[in-house]
Amino acid sequence: MSGAILFLNRWPLHEDERRWENRLAAPEVVFHPESDRVTYVCDEGGRSGVPADAERVHVVPDFGDLDGVLAVVDAVVRDEGPFEHVIGFSEMLLDLAATLRARYRVPGSSPEETSRFRDKTVMKETVSRAGLRVPRWASCRSEEQTLAAAAEFGYPVIVKPVRGASSQGVREIASAAELRALCAGRSLHDLEVEEFVHGEILHVDGVLDAEGEPLFLCTSRYLSTCLDFELVGEPLGSVLQTDPAVRGRCEDFAVRCLTALGLRSSAFHLELFDTGDELVFLEVGARVPGADVPYVIHDVHGVNLFRLWVDVLLGRPVHPPVPDPELSGGWLIVPGPEPLPQQVTAATSLLGRVPYLYRELVPRPGEVLVSRPGSYATLQGGRFLFRGGTQERIEQAVRQARARYRLTTEPVL
Repeated sequence: MSGAILFLNRWPLHEDERRWENRLAAPEVVFHPESDRVTYVCDEGGRSGVPADAERVHVVPDFGDLDGVLAVVDAVVRDEGPFEHVIGFSEMLLDLAATLRARYRVPGSSPEETSRFRDKTVMKETVSRAGLRVPRWASCRSEEQTLAAAAEFGYPVIVKPVRGASSQGVREIASAAELRALCAGRSLHDLEVEEFVHGEILHVDGVLDAEGEPLFLCTSRYLSTCLDFELVGEPLGSVLQTDPAVRGRCEDFAVRCLTALGLRSSAFHLELFDTGDELVFLEVGARVPGADVPYVIHDVHGVNLFRLWVDVLLGRPVHPPVPDPELSGGWLIVPGPEPLPQQVTAATSLLGRVPYLYRELVPRPGEVLVSRPGSYATLQGGRFLFRGGTQERIEQAVRQARARYRLTTEPVL
């Protein structure tokens, strides 16, 4: 018996079998119904992600209403007894999970520990103290101080929320005039400004055990950037790297960063720059990677990062997977055209037309693409998964899909 589990969920499961998002994180997949006593706290969006036959389900109107959530969980503890684990997969629930652990004296990541993976200034300060390269940065306190920091770093600079995900709210600022316009008339306390680092962006993903040792690691290279996806609507994708020199260099750097941050018993998604001369830490999340990364990892290597993470958290015996280092895979997401919403009039299926493409989610004529801020794993303009070839061939296939895909829409008035 793993003990009582409080599971926080804001992710839906769709009845439409075309859509695969969140299926690897489904409670039926990550928990053992015969031994795990799970109590669910979810919002309306996450209700469909809870098993239909679950007995202990509590719906909160808004996870952002801390007092409201605490009132619900206080009642849960009073009526159902204490719990031994608090689990939430979403980046937006990590702070709440830490708050609940502290409030009810539950083992696991504390608010202070969680802050190292949610607050980008704390994150970089901690990694920097370990002697690892990070972008030069400064918390934004006033317009004058922010402008002075940007002048020191040199334009362009990056301005981003201190706490955030999926590049939401991130801006590339080209000049002092543009930075003044951004600062004008708004509070700056939730922003930071940092050096623009020139280089390719890679991500290292995996799960660490209770001692902080890696159970699984893999490295991918972005073919575009999350920032370009958000700001200019560029398709976003990445490819699993098989070059042992690239993987060894990136994964060694990632583990050193994670050790400095003290991460244990957790999944992670760490992004870094490769300038050609050095690796530079970008940021890290103490959770499973987003977009279609976990699905490609599962389909290529047979590793469910959500399940592996839960096994570690619950203290189950874990046998580290041994993936084939020669196998590669990739994914591509094409955003819907702006401004949303848009109704689809035609979309090109690429299955059977692009090599190594094994699954796609292409919107059908008549479907409406709507804005879903902060999430890549939605319908989008098109989503494509690749596997079965070498790293070079997968990259070629992803680029071919990007070039050949056609989507036509019309505004919804």
